Amino acid sequence: MNSSRLLELDAAILQAAILLLASGLCFALYVRYDRPYFAWFGTAWALYAARLAAILAFVVRGEPIWLFWHQVFTGETALALLWTATVFSRAARWRHRYWLALLFPPLWSYIAIYRMENFLLAAGPAVLFLSAASFATGVMFLRYRLANPSNGASMLSVTFLLWGLHHLDYPLLRARGAWAPWGYYLDILFVLGACGGILLLVNHELADGLRQRTAELEHLSRRMVRQHEEERRRLSLALHDETAQVFAALKLQLGAVGERVDPSLRAQVTEAVALVDTGLRQIRDVTHDLRPSLLDDLGLLPALRSLVGEVASRREAPTTFEAPATLPVVSDDAEVALFRALQESLSNVVRHASGAPVRVIARADATHIRLTISDEGPGFDAARGIDHFEFAGHLGLAGMRERIKAVNGDVRVTSAPGAGVTIDLEIPLAEGASA
Repeated sequence: MNSSRLLELDAAILQAAILLLASGLCFALYVRYDRPYFAWFGTAWALYAARLAAILAFVVRGEPIWLFWHQVFTGETALALLWTATVFSRAARWRHRYWLALLFPPLWSYIAIYRMENFLLAAGPAVLFLSAASFATGVMFLRYRLANPSNGASMLSVTFLLWGLHHLDYPLLRARGAWAPWGYYLDILFVLGACGGILLLVNHELADGLRQRTAELEHLSRRMVRQHEEERRRLSLALHDETAQVFAALKLQLGAVGERVDPSLRAQVTEAVALVDTGLRQIRDVTHDLRPSLLDDLGLLPALRSLVGEVASRREAPTTFEAPATLPVVSDDAEVALFRALQESLSNVVRHASGAPVRVIARADATHIRLTISDEGPGFDAARGIDHFEFAGHLGLAGMRERIKAVNGDVRVTSAPGAGVTIDLEIPLAEGASA
């Protein structure tokens, strides 16, 4: 066997090995992701490997039967790749006329090899069939790419369109040995290009799945926050309208009893009335923390101002609030998220920086409301991130982030040991609102 035949055999064996690896990869992707087009890709590469086995047998033994099977597997591979593109583009629907396409490779291969003498007449229809199938495959992926942003579909489209063009040189160059063994290497590049496109499709699938899962989690987070606030509202109303009224009635009854009892017992009744007053104040504090009436009655800005004022009244250190005369409209969920975030921030100040000055600034621009809470307390290492404090059991910042993220807002925490803490909250305006 001469050196050119050996080079051709080596190139064909290399291509067959790559095709078997590509087929195994595609079947593994099918098992992992249960996408039918991965299984069809695997089938197509397996057919292509069978085509190479047939041509290797023909080169070694020279028997026409192996050339026949080479031609059959070549045509069926092209059809398998075309059907893969059809399945991928979700336009797969088997039609009876497709049987004609499947029958063409064996029928024409028999005629061309066993019944025809003229090479160009024998090879021409097979080459046109192969090239048309490859072009159609490329067009299917191109149409999908035009409708959907997919780098994988783009790469597959370019690969098969170029491959279809390359098939046309067969009667003029490859069949006459002009491409040996470089034609095999060029086909290897096309196979690798198609595999690269397949891997990009996997990446696109994973990215789509991640975006969908993220959207579902964001929706769930918003729903949980909303349900949490509704439960707080319900508890607040129940305490205010029921429990507080019972305590008020009890106070009236004790007052009436105090006027009629023996003077020696009146002091105890008076003490009981004082305890009821304490309980009523505690209920009012709880109901206010559960759902501040100012937020429902007057809106966001008065509620924020009132919250800062309440904290300032309980602290000796300066606690200031700066804001414009009005703030633009945000959604009800966003109002609650901002109020709760400020409530949590000020609570952290009281716990960890009780003697430090605090400054709260509310401002707005054309697209967002921004709330900044800064203190001059001991600070902490913010470089660890909010997740670190969540894992450590400090859930305040994590809960704040979840609330703000649930309304498409953003939270930035800046701090360092000894440098205080600055929390920047940003909430998008409601649609149609203006600053």
